[in-house]
Amino acid sequence: MERRRETRTEADEIIRWKRPGRIEDHRAWTVDNSPSGLGFLTHALHALSPGDELHLRRKDDGMWAPMERNVRIARITPTSSPELVLVGCTLSDQSKQVPTERRRPW
Repeated sequence: MERRRETRTEADEIIRWKRPGRIEDHRAWTVDNSPSGLGFLTHALHALSPGDELHLRRKDDGMWAPMERNVRIARITPTSSPELVLVGCTLSDQSKQVPTERRRPW
């Protein structure tokens, strides 16, 4: 149920992520993406959980730009390295999910 059904495209960009309401800024490395999902590697010590909402930023023309989609963790998978986890996220259109007055910039 938590797995994407669409075709995934390989990705290899560095992204930044944080949880809403927290002062944090973490780096991650994308592994794939699809119209409704994204997979990335990040450090296991951050204690992410399925259901967590994230704010993502991508490098755009040399600047970090927020991703204008709702991002929610669907699953966390350990890797062969105990220091890294693979995070599978669902992406949804922000305008359908969050009322405009509640949306906050990064």
